[in-house]
Amino acid sequence: MSKQQAERSPQRRSGLASVREGKGGGTSRPGRGARRFLPVTLLFLLLFGGLAGALLWSRPPVTGRTELAAASGEERSWQAVYSLADPAAAAPGELDRLLAQAPGVLFFAGPAGLAGSGAAPRTFFPVWDGAGAAGQQPEARFPHIPEEQLPGYGRTAYFVDYGEARFWFLNAGKLAQEPQVQLGWLQRTAAENPQPHRIVLLADEPAAPEAWQGFTAAGVELVLAGGRLWAPPAAVQAPPPEGYRAADARPGWAAWTPPPGGKQEAPGFLLLEGRGPRLRAALPAGGGSPGAALALDASALSGPVPLERAAVPPGAQWRYRPGGRDLPAVVPEGLDLSGEHPSAGRTPLPAADWRGAGFDAAGWAAGQAPLGRTRDASRQRGIATALPAGPSPAYYFRHAFQLDEPPKEGQEWTLQAAYEDGIIVYLNGVEVARDSIRDGLVDDRTLGVPHSGVIYESFPLEAYLELLKQGTNMLAVEVHGSHPDTPELWFDLSLTVRERPAAGGGGAP
Repeated sequence: MSKQQAERSPQRRSGLASVREGKGGGTSRPGRGARRFLPVTLLFLLLFGGLAGALLWSRPPVTGRTELAAASGEERSWQAVYSLADPAAAAPGELDRLLAQAPGVLFFAGPAGLAGSGAAPRTFFPVWDGAGAAGQQPEARFPHIPEEQLPGYGRTAYFVDYGEARFWFLNAGKLAQEPQVQLGWLQRTAAENPQPHRIVLLADEPAAPEAWQGFTAAGVELVLAGGRLWAPPAAVQAPPPEGYRAADARPGWAAWTPPPGGKQEAPGFLLLEGRGPRLRAALPAGGGSPGAALALDASALSGPVPLERAAVPPGAQWRYRPGGRDLPAVVPEGLDLSGEHPSAGRTPLPAADWRGAGFDAAGWAAGQAPLGRTRDASRQRGIATALPAGPSPAYYFRHAFQLDEPPKEGQEWTLQAAYEDGIIVYLNGVEVARDSIRDGLVDDRTLGVPHSGVIYESFPLEAYLELLKQGTNMLAVEVHGSHPDTPELWFDLSLTVRERPAAGGGGAP
């Protein structure tokens, strides 16, 4: 008998007793036949209710289980939760609080230590630390997870199909000792994987380059390791506003470190939301800056793969200084000073102008993006270089980058910028982007229009490709606050090139 049935049993017995007690004295009493079948009917209803409840609440999302009925051509949506909690610092009952914060989710993953020493809920799937499961009784604590999918690893290396994703739980300790065992198994099981999404979970980030090469070869689109996420830039459709940087030491991968919540009670988890080839990993409201999310498209990693690289990655080094009247600046040719008509000229600004390609900014300070300042404690953790307030509401930035060859046909060049508030971007001395600031002539005193710095805006450069050249190129940017004494200023920018093979070409015959 289930707990729910046991709790209801005294009420059932009490109700039957009251019927019997009324046999001798009531003016209205049930017939003998009704009294005979009443206990059986109540017992049947209670048993049916308990069975239905058990089926609804104990739905383990194990391999081979169909989560949603197949719809005719419709994309299915699903959700999963990944815990960012440190099990060493987690308070008792941390897992119960996690489950309560996402009551509609049926798949939770996180450090095995969150489950405590008792049996874990069937909706929780553990990530083992470097020590593995030695002495932790995985059979008793996690009887619902697959065993010996990888021979010799017990329940410490396994995969689970849920929603439209396959989740691989790898043993980080053994991956460092014998990487080829788990990487070979990963690639074999990925080759037969019918799911559109491939996600790897580990307790620690692998240090060996061959591990990341193995993830790439297996078509993995998301790696969850500790408190950090890794994704191929080619699959990233919208980067998060803070903490996202390309990893030079791990080619083909970019990392996102979600900012911790500004309040102690903020949710310490990521919500994974999938629909078709699209996947989004987001901090819930209150778990960091509003809108902090990483959006992916798995289709970018299949078929004719678009080759994408960052000529200027997020988090790059920039020269910077506050706006001032001492900086030389000229009126660009073709600029309508009133701002009533768009600029018609594309004559590069001279080297004497701070926005020109040949300007010498060696005396400017240098720092890593994001650069800025804010009163928001959670966003402050995402600032790599602090910019103090000054007499001008503007800051100026410069960054030089190299191209091995000029742009080619079929390439898509895009600027992606996070800024607060107004921005103007110059490529090799020519204005190519402007937003949240007046048209026409601006100077160091010009105010921007309020714009959230947590949003990355895209500016295609298809109309300016002739400005890019082989060799050294220069980006100059001015960011203007919306108030002379604004405490909020934010800047980060990337320049990417994306090239997709022509239809019908580049694939296997």
